[in-house]
Amino acid sequence: MLLQQSEARVHLDTRKSDVVVPGHLRSAAHLCLDYSYNFTPPIYDLALDERGVSATLSFSRMPFLTFVPWDAVFCIVDFSGRGMVWEENLPAELQGTLAAVATPPPATPTPAPAKAARPSHLKLVK
Repeated sequence: MLLQQSEARVHLDTRKSDVVVPGHLRSAAHLCLDYSYNFTPPIYDLALDERGVSATLSFSRMPFLTFVPWDAVFCIVDFSGRGMVWEENLPAELQGTLAAVATPPPATPTPAPAKAARPSHLKLVK
């Protein structure tokens, strides 16, 4: 699984139903959340299932229990540039900008604690 080998940046539309992120982020057509089993400090409650991804992430150094349903995810990219885009989930505001959305994050020696997969889709990411 990708998250056991690397970090993953999940691009999502927070306006979809069932997304749980801090209130000031709830109207974002494009939000990126970073996940990994190898972050320092680790994300102890990172869980992926058929519904989505849940994890306590840090926002301005404050922990917040998040949930991202798969239908809100439109792109997943690992920190080395491998990834997938689900065009059917891409917000209308971002149509035509797939290249910008799928650009991998800049390499960092130590990933910052998470800001914010479909389990089957994570297996598809090569």
